[in-house]
Amino acid sequence: MAHPPEARRENPPVAPQMTVPDSHPARAETWPARLSRLCLEVSAGGLLAAESVLVLTGVFFRYVLNNPLYWAEEAARLLLIWLSFIGAALAFQRNQHLAMDVVMRLLPDAFRRRIQILVAGAGVAFCLAVIQQTFALMASRWTRVSPVMGAPYLLFALPLAIGLAFGAVYLVAATARLVRQAPRITLPAVVALPVLAAAGWIFAEPLAAFMRHVSPLTALVAIFAVALCVQMPIALCLGTTAMVYLLFYGGVPLSVIPQRMLAGVDSFILLAVPLFILGGALMETSGISQRIVDLAMVIVGRMRGGLGQVVVVTEILFSGISGSATADVAAVGSLMIPSMKRTGYSSEESASILCAAAAMGILIPPSIHMVVLGTLVNVSVAKLFIAGFLPAFVMAAGLMLLINLKARRGNWPRATERVTKADVWRASRRAIIPLMTPIIIFGGIFSGATTITESAVLAVAYAVVVGTMVFKEMSWKATWRIFVSSASTSGVAMLLVGTATVFGWSLVTQRLPHMIAEWMTAVSRGPWVFLCLTILLYLIFSDLLEGLPALLIFAPILYPTAEQLHVDPVHFGIVSIAALGLGFFLPPAALGLSLSCSLAGSNMGDTVKVFWVYVLVLLAGLLVVAFFPAITLVALKFIPVS
Repeated sequence: MAHPPEARRENPPVAPQMTVPDSHPARAETWPARLSRLCLEVSAGGLLAAESVLVLTGVFFRYVLNNPLYWAEEAARLLLIWLSFIGAALAFQRNQHLAMDVVMRLLPDAFRRRIQILVAGAGVAFCLAVIQQTFALMASRWTRVSPVMGAPYLLFALPLAIGLAFGAVYLVAATARLVRQAPRITLPAVVALPVLAAAGWIFAEPLAAFMRHVSPLTALVAIFAVALCVQMPIALCLGTTAMVYLLFYGGVPLSVIPQRMLAGVDSFILLAVPLFILGGALMETSGISQRIVDLAMVIVGRMRGGLGQVVVVTEILFSGISGSATADVAAVGSLMIPSMKRTGYSSEESASILCAAAAMGILIPPSIHMVVLGTLVNVSVAKLFIAGFLPAFVMAAGLMLLINLKARRGNWPRATERVTKADVWRASRRAIIPLMTPIIIFGGIFSGATTITESAVLAVAYAVVVGTMVFKEMSWKATWRIFVSSASTSGVAMLLVGTATVFGWSLVTQRLPHMIAEWMTAVSRGPWVFLCLTILLYLIFSDLLEGLPALLIFAPILYPTAEQLHVDPVHFGIVSIAALGLGFFLPPAALGLSLSCSLAGSNMGDTVKVFWVYVLVLLAGLLVVAFFPAITLVALKFIPVS
């Protein structure tokens, strides 16, 4: 998984999207480009800040003044819609939207550039079509207002048109850059764009007649696969596939696309996604990472292979703060890998341990994947949070045992030979403030005092206070950059949610969930076989698509089958998320592994030879969790939540 090649920046940072990226190329910006970038940054960062203040104000009025603001939830949902699509536009400008480059990397450079121009043209066509349908939708609902605030429907639909308009502009700008770089190679593809558009217009009826002889499901899968392989951003890939399906098979107006996209992101629970992204980014840059590493050092540093053990324990502690595997890799890796290499760990071993620990860490709440999954399939997010701990500990125990065995065989050093009570007290005291974050989040959720979203905004407020006033390691200017970066990252996730909603609806109309259920039950009606097939499916597609897109596509399809086979929905969710976490680090795409190799300065091919042992241990732990549901569900008996 990678950004489109034409969008790669000069000297790209190794940090993931969760951090504050240096997102602007070294080349001089023209004044229109600079103006549009500044407008988007101010708008997106301001929307996220306003969202945080609004939700925090609602918490204060509800729990302190006992006077709830009944309009606040609707206002927060409205701001979320604006944040989703303005953030998505900023992500277009920063080239952050995910795309699969496994196939395109194999093609000659000239051929690849021409395909990129055609793909950009298809993306522009999708954006323009949705914009046109959005304006038509606004015209048809001109008099409709929201039930609580009385806000016109225009305010809810307009951000989709604005966001996609900016997206189309930036796709055109990317095409122009390609043409400037290699005009002789790319001009034929540019000329082909209007020719193809005219041919599509002229031969629309014969093409429709031909498509009627092709199975709708076959067409859906084929179009999606082709769009994915030619490196179209996954969000546009999902939306374009659904649009082609509706044109030839849907029998419904295209206005269903903006309707479904808006409905997909219009959720108060989903507001927790940008808030957790923001809270994790704030914590990552406020000096918390080093304090957590120091605590892990006194806990397991004396064990054989101590630094490897410290990485695993740090992931357990840090994942409960960051909520993102990529953030974990960047934060923990930048601190631990230099120390590991200095004490004798190879670059390949260091990267492998970091990847394995981060793959396990996806189960430690708060997890963005858990929030999205709970919203998608109507499963309690709080139950998913509670259920994730023990499976994570099982997989972490397997990793720590493997590290111990390898350390004894390879005579790896301990991280520290002696830990005094003073060391323990000093590290614990320094870690108290960082570890208050998960206490705030989980204490509010598990006690029932706050919702997921309210706990997330409390964590954001705490992170701002800690970073700027307590540790004083984060300036207000840096805090603003984090708000902007988090808004952009949130836009990537939320545009995926919107287009996946349309794509999923298309699959449901073709009875794909029913067909998959029939196929899986034909193989075996045993729930264990179904869980193994699910793990295999998620490992493959989370590698190719990245975890969140794979979850958005397959979770609504697989959950009805799990229900038929009497698999507990919470247990099935935890198994799914664990498989997604592992697949994120597997070759050939291996975005997580690539990031770790960049931090460690290792070759990916050599690292894979070392990493497979860790993969086998994680897979064994995942199968243990899958086949023994009690590991997942026992915590729910002691911490009951609704």
